[in-house]
Amino acid sequence: MYVQKARLTLLTLLLICFTSALAYSASPPKNTLKGDFFHTFSNSLPAEFAHAKKENKFGLMLFFSTSHCPFCKRMKTTVFNQADVQKYFQSQFRLLEIDIESPQPLVTKNGKEKPRLDFSKTHRVRLTPTIVFLNTEGEPVYRHVGVIADPQEFIWLGEYVVSGQTRKQNFATFKMNKRRDSTL
Repeated sequence: MYVQKARLTLLTLLLICFTSALAYSASPPKNTLKGDFFHTFSNSLPAEFAHAKKENKFGLMLFFSTSHCPFCKRMKTTVFNQADVQKYFQSQFRLLEIDIESPQPLVTKNGKEKPRLDFSKTHRVRLTPTIVFLNTEGEPVYRHVGVIADPQEFIWLGEYVVSGQTRKQNFATFKMNKRRDSTL
């Protein structure tokens, strides 16, 4: 009797895990673009801040990732390749991917060379993906931990940062209001 209940419980848990995994495995939307979402990273944050200022952008969006992160890969294939996402984010930010396991160092905003893993720790990156938004002065504005699988929600994240709402409300409330407004 106990063995049957344990098997049933295990089977139920496996079924729940499998169906939740399927929620993230839908085919990508058709409105995709070829090309890279990210700008070519010069490995120098001061140079990137100068580019952002020259291009009149809000600042930098740092996408902390690893080569083996399935959620990072998912965002690249279902969110970053969307035309609307690319248009919005490339108009507002310098977009930089930082592989935290890369041996190549980068130059920090104060001009010092630092390993990428150490740099990621200064931004409290413990999981990938982590997205950090910096203004053109190099000050952190917002940090988002985890995957965003919906392209519209990702655009809302950018709007949340650019609009200054990070000082007024949390992203969950902002997103809820955007969702409500879009259904009216």
